[in-house]
Amino acid sequence: MRKNQLTGLLRSICTVLGIIITIHVNAFSQDATAPPTVPSETAPEMLPETVVIGRPGSFPRKPLNSNTILSPGGLATSQRTNGNSITIIGSDDLERSGHTTALEALRNQLGITTARSGGNGSLTSLFLRGSNSAHTKVLLDGIPLNDPSSASRAFDFGNLTTDNIERIEILRGPQSVLYGSDAIGGVINIITKRGNGPQKMRLSAYGGSLGTSFQSLRYSGGDDDSYYSIGGSYLDTHSVSQAAARFGNNERDDFDVGTLSGRFGWNPSETLNIDYVFRYTSADVEVDDWTFGEPNPVDNLIRANLTRNFSNRIQISKTAMAGRLEHRIGFSLTDYQRIDTAVPNAFFDSFFQGQRRTVDYQANYVVNDYNLLTVGSIYEHEEAESEHNPLDNQTNAAVFLQNQMTLRDNWHATVGVRWDDYSTAGQANTYRLNSVYYLNEIDKLHASLGSGFRAPALAENLFAFGNPDLRPETSKGWEVGYTRSLFDETVLADVTYFRNDFEDLIVWNPSLFILDNVGQARSAGVEVSLAWQFNEQTRIDANYTLTDTIDRSTGAELLRRPRHRAHIALTRALSNNKTEIGFSLGYNGSRLDNPPGLAQTQLEHFMLLNLHANHQIDEQWLFFVRAQNITNESYEEIYGFGTPGATVQAGLTLTR
Repeated sequence: MRKNQLTGLLRSICTVLGIIITIHVNAFSQDATAPPTVPSETAPEMLPETVVIGRPGSFPRKPLNSNTILSPGGLATSQRTNGNSITIIGSDDLERSGHTTALEALRNQLGITTARSGGNGSLTSLFLRGSNSAHTKVLLDGIPLNDPSSASRAFDFGNLTTDNIERIEILRGPQSVLYGSDAIGGVINIITKRGNGPQKMRLSAYGGSLGTSFQSLRYSGGDDDSYYSIGGSYLDTHSVSQAAARFGNNERDDFDVGTLSGRFGWNPSETLNIDYVFRYTSADVEVDDWTFGEPNPVDNLIRANLTRNFSNRIQISKTAMAGRLEHRIGFSLTDYQRIDTAVPNAFFDSFFQGQRRTVDYQANYVVNDYNLLTVGSIYEHEEAESEHNPLDNQTNAAVFLQNQMTLRDNWHATVGVRWDDYSTAGQANTYRLNSVYYLNEIDKLHASLGSGFRAPALAENLFAFGNPDLRPETSKGWEVGYTRSLFDETVLADVTYFRNDFEDLIVWNPSLFILDNVGQARSAGVEVSLAWQFNEQTRIDANYTLTDTIDRSTGAELLRRPRHRAHIALTRALSNNKTEIGFSLGYNGSRLDNPPGLAQTQLEHFMLLNLHANHQIDEQWLFFVRAQNITNESYEEIYGFGTPGATVQAGLTLTR
């Protein structure tokens, strides 16, 4: 770490500790539990029940419940006090719909567009609210998963499976105050299962179209003293040709991925928790070529991409002052190894290795039942190398401060600031504030304003053809939304407008023949969601996203972001209460693509109809069937790359 970087970090830490001490002294010099007063003559006629922010640190010491979220504050928080735009995909949703990969679970969510270069396992990009694929930070229990050895530190969703996952939280909008670099478009936070209750085993297996087979096994259990959850899975499929069959390509590109994951925890006392999580992934996917000068991609019979990834974290949390103060310290390590078995020529790398090590400290202090202060510091070291680029590294030191407040019984707000200092790219300062205001029991307004940044990846500033003078990419974003419950709270509807302005984007500067901070872009749109519990047996969920993007350097819309996306899902439980059937229909509007060596082209819109059905045979056995793209729609997510037609899988799950 540079001397001025270390000095700045220590100065910031001292400032933060001073704030904690000041608040601590003030809290004991007055009544810390007195709620904010609401004059009766100005109070709304119907107020929601009083929400107390409460004591921090309930997870992973205790299991999560359906009314809490983790992402906005880095700790379990009531959903009622949250002003962020967030979507939660729970384990029940994952298991009921039969989603085996995170891509399947994410691709139809609000504000998300995905683009996969072929069948299962192929390189997959995710665009959140129109931002670049490198602008979404992906976390596993606080572990940054973005690959430090990739060209832009983007995360590849192609081989992430859903086994042993408790929930996925999608946090939309700039979130760099808590999560630092890469959190420009938003954050996807994946939480590993925490065992609870008697020992439980879950075994699942299925097979079906394209020679697909899947097996998974999970053991879990826990009590007040300790908990555990460990699982493994293996997915294998012959998939489809990565190079589109319409160009005469017919060689199926196989994909297989094995995953081992777990969470182990120990509560030595009522105030101390030790938590360890890990996830290992080994994936092999066959790929095809787009040879320079060729009009379309072509089959390659021997080429494959091999990926090995290991991520783990140990965290110790300690509460004091009757639970009002919590200290958390953690160490995370993520290691990537990627091999391309048949690189076209010697100018391209055939292997990549990257590693990120992170030490973080966070203190959560309950000033009173209506004010939760969070401060933290982070030190991060990332390194990468490839066949033609020797090992290089960069470091980052950061501090942040956030305050969650209940201003009135019906008004909650959060404000935060952060300072980052990168050894190569320099400094980045970010802020964020959000608020939620309940007009009455059925109406609420929510809004947020914030900034984000992405530090240059090692491949951009230190590898060959990189530019060591690159600055971080930055963004400023805001949103405002309205949520309403209808028909005796059987319907929940939300409409949100968002906008994000991107500056200093890193793009190729042809005049200087180098990467440069010259890109500018804007993304704006509307998100609409509807959840309707039609009756006890029937539920309808729908969402629509309008995304308007523009590259301000060229005036053109950003590539691979459809202007219109929509999804509707109908789930029906039959009268025997043992069988459930669900249909989902996803619509992707037309969008631009720019194939190598070809003129810019427009990809046609498409709709995919899927089905899932579950039947509980007895208390232990469950039969399920899944059908994707029932109408055998022909479509492309990326020009020239194949996609699966109609597929069906069926299997059994044993729980005991």
